[in-house]
Amino acid sequence: MEPLLLSVVSVAADWPLLLSAVGLGLCVGTITGLFGAGGGFIIVPSLNALLGVPMTTAVGTGAAHVLGGSSIALWRQLDRRFLGIRVAGAMAVGIPPGTRLGLAVVERLKHVGTIGVFSREVVAADFVLQAVFAGFLAMLAFWMVLDNFWLRRGQGDDEQNHRGILAWVRIPPMCSARTIPGGPISIPLLFLFGVFEGFVAGLLGIGGSVIMMPALFYLIGQTTKYATQTCLMLAFVSGLSATIQHGIVGNIDYTLAAALIFGAFSGTKLGTVIRSRITGRSIRQYFGFVVGGAVLLPLCKLLTMLVGG
Repeated sequence: MEPLLLSVVSVAADWPLLLSAVGLGLCVGTITGLFGAGGGFIIVPSLNALLGVPMTTAVGTGAAHVLGGSSIALWRQLDRRFLGIRVAGAMAVGIPPGTRLGLAVVERLKHVGTIGVFSREVVAADFVLQAVFAGFLAMLAFWMVLDNFWLRRGQGDDEQNHRGILAWVRIPPMCSARTIPGGPISIPLLFLFGVFEGFVAGLLGIGGSVIMMPALFYLIGQTTKYATQTCLMLAFVSGLSATIQHGIVGNIDYTLAAALIFGAFSGTKLGTVIRSRITGRSIRQYFGFVVGGAVLLPLCKLLTMLVGG
């Protein structure tokens, strides 16, 4: 009884943190339902920058949230025809080995301790992972803005004539999918995309969908609304793989993860409703704004570490 009592007291003492986590989960759950992105790209830097959670724990807890949030969103909006599952299946095979590689990098950073940056001592894992987040989100936001306001100007929303940039890759075996109007796609290419998504999930605790949604559209040639559904399937697989592997090494705060998932439950419903009422082009535009705003989180944290101590 004593360990249980101590656990209850600990949770009660942390109620402001848990309440903040519920609110954060609500916001990110809406993003998950709307864009098919697991939301870890906001959850992880927010846990560290706003709630003071160590970055390695934030990564593992973020992975657990991605698993919970994507499960809820997938259950609510999976097409009965399972459109997008063929693409997701080919990519999912590469996720576990990619996750293992990303986790190995996190564990290495955890054991480094502190490093000197501009004459200041900072926690290596916190600084390096936040810097990777900042660069990663900045590049993604730049590409989304470039596409929405320049590359596709005047092209409207005609996605049925869209063809992926990598459609020329013809490494066999090939497969056809109803969600890719441009024709057959290389299975080994999809496998490599899966390895990359798994690596991102293991390294940063995100579902990888923040990259995969635009990548499936621009590079593979999948239409936007089906790409979001494929991303939900991939977020579930990568979240499951990352949660298991981070859980084994003790990188997850399960109480915090439960609070995040609780908030995400209502958020995904709202995001799904919004998604059903807007066009594919609007989804891409709004997604670009969200990613652009998310860049500020790791940048502010890095500035605080270097200037504020």
